[in-house]
Parts: sequence; C-alpha cells; structure tokens
Amino acid sequence: MSGQLFTLIGVLVGAAASYGGGALMERSRWRRQLSTRWDERRLESYLRYADAIKRFTSLAGRLAAGKGLFDLPQPLGQEAGLTMLADAELERGYAFEAVLLMGDAETISAARALQRHAWVLEQFARDQRSGTPEDWTRAFRQFQEKRDIFYLTARKSLGVTAEFRLRSEDPAALGTDPRQL
Repeated sequence: MSGQLFTLIGVLVGAAASYGGGALMERSRWRRQLSTRWDERRLESYLRYADAIKRFTSLAGRLAAGKGLFDLPQPLGQEAGLTMLADAELERGYAFEAVLLMGDAETISAARALQRHAWVLEQFARDQRSGTPEDWTRAFRQFQEKRDIFYLTARKSLGVTAEFRLRSEDPAALGTDPRQL
C-alpha cells in the first residue's frame, strides 16, 4: 500500500510540476507577444512622426528657398506653400500624439526638442523670423542635429542595436549640396 501511495504522490507532484511549468511558459509566451505587439505600434508611431516632421520641414525649406534663404531646385510660392505648411503642421501634431502615447520618456523629450527646432524653420518660412541664408542654414543644421537625437532615442527605445552615425560624423553628408546640409 505504501508503494502505491508513493506512486500516487509522485504522479500528483509530476502533474503539478507539469501544469506549473506549462502555465509559466504560456505566461512568458503571452508577455513576449504583447511586448512584440507594443514594439510594432511604437515603431509605427515613430515612423509616422518622422515622416510628418520631414514633410513639414521640407515644405518650410521650399518656402525658404522661395525667399532666397535656401538653394533648392523646387522653391515654393508663399500662397500655396503656407496652406500646405498648415496642413503638414496638423499632420505633425497628430503624429506627435502617437509618440506621446507609445514612446518612452527619452524619445518623447527628443521629439519635443525636434518639433521646437522645426517650428524655428516654420518661423523663417512664415516671415515671423528674419534672417540671412546663413541664419537659415544654422537653424536647419540645429534641426538636423535634433532629428539625429530623435532617431537615436527611438532606435534605443525599440532595441535597435545597429550602429547609427550622426550627420555631423558622416563624411558622406558633409558635401556642398544644400539638400545635405
């Protein structure tokens, strides 16, 4: 009888261990899936914001080119350009909301700094800030530095470990083409 009792206890302990191990593995798998899902959403929000800020500052640059502040092959006239810029600012604002919702603190701070520098470019385009082509170039370079920082923090937030070279360190980006400022 005692042999059967030990066998029964062994079966019960084995079943409990099997159930506990399976439950832990299932919980771990569920957490990985949830983490992956949030990482995908975070990536989407960062990409959408990067695209919106790029569109916004490209329009500001084309407007600045129309004023002689920037040398681009496709300058944009004030009337049509300001309407497009206003639409791009709305899109940028909507995209920023997703960064606020999905991003970590460091990436949100970098996105805020980036948009502050984008607004400086907008001020040039809207004649709310006067300056020379050199002033525009300096403001544009500062914007690019903030964009690099946003990309670095976003990549860190997503766990991207591949090396990222800052624009200021990249020999390919130091040419004379104004689009590479």
